[in-house]
Amino acid sequence: MANKNFAVATTVNDPLTAERLVEVLQEAGHDAFARAGGAASTDGFAAATGGFWDIFVPEEVAVAAAALIKEELAAIERDGAANSQAAEEEALSSETPTGQS
Repeated sequence: MANKNFAVATTVNDPLTAERLVEVLQEAGHDAFARAGGAASTDGFAAATGGFWDIFVPEEVAVAAAALIKEELAAIERDGAANSQAAEEEALSSETPTGQS
């Protein structure tokens, strides 16, 4: 079995996004995994640093992985904007369900 060298393809700030990106990369046939970091303090009196998740892929597919990650992050952004708009419209709606069909 040949050794693979992995490189950080991207870093994200939440575990759900990390999980989604790993799934997208694996569905495309690339080895990928996420590793958590941060959320710790080296000084007992200092604030904890924010958590982050590195997404690793084999070095030989880093360019292809970067393109897939860029597309997926754009889709996540679009989904978030659409969901925010839908929630705002629902909150502003004066219609109330009557429970009748």
